[in-house]
Amino acid sequence: MTFKLVVADLDGTLRANQQAFTPRLRDAVQRAQERGVRVVIATGRMYRTSAPFARDLGLSTIICDHGATIRDVPSEKILFQKTVPFDLAREVIARASDDLGVVACIAEEFYTPRISPSIEKFVDIYRDYLHIVPNLADALPGEPQKIIFINDESVTESLFVELKIHFGQVLQVVQSWRTYVELTHRDASKGNAAAWLAHRWGIPREQVIALGDQDNDRSMIEWAGLGVAMGNAIERLKTIADFVAPSVEEDGAAVVIEKFVLNSDYTTADGRPPTAEERGGHPSAVSGQVK
Repeated sequence: MTFKLVVADLDGTLRANQQAFTPRLRDAVQRAQERGVRVVIATGRMYRTSAPFARDLGLSTIICDHGATIRDVPSEKILFQKTVPFDLAREVIARASDDLGVVACIAEEFYTPRISPSIEKFVDIYRDYLHIVPNLADALPGEPQKIIFINDESVTESLFVELKIHFGQVLQVVQSWRTYVELTHRDASKGNAAAWLAHRWGIPREQVIALGDQDNDRSMIEWAGLGVAMGNAIERLKTIADFVAPSVEEDGAAVVIEKFVLNSDYTTADGRPPTAEERGGHPSAVSGQVK
């Protein structure tokens, strides 16, 4: 099979926590694009916080907000977007008790009814774009790209179940990280966004690879011709994947591109075995498990 499109999650897939892209990954992505293969990041992040990573890898298209937004990176033009309807957004935010942290992401800005240490950590260097609106449910400045509940890990799983039961028929509800539960438009998913791009570019699903590690990656891994779960992925994702790659710390995404796109598991652009540094510091990161 000749693959023409690679859609990959960012955090936990293309890069380890708070780390830069490895030389090996950069090399694999560059060579794939030189062969005419499109490479797209699909992330839960907003465009503002994810575009620098796409530019760093030289990518021209990015899927954001768990599939709610697709943008052209050079022009920053929105190609596709689905926002949460006002009535549902108000209902979701109104359900957030005083001890829950909730953020509405609207037009690349952050809105919350109250600040908390977890929310401050979440916005990090983008705190200039954070707005505190005490009566947010009644004063939304626009329809959200997504709504995020950011809380301790001890309450996140039960909160996910509760929100899934209450809103799962009308919104997409995903647990994107141990401390995040996120809600988007019901038609917004990474799988739908990947399908939209593949149709736009005339690429059949059989020629698409999708890689991820969390629950919000499930839709694109199930849809793609080759669905890949990282070695560090949650177990329920591994059970539905076609291929289980090495972990992100072992440069698993680079391994997948080399194996299925470049057909060269062990060589770099100049035809030699990659060094330990090019493997991201893991000389043995060459294996994967095929189901």
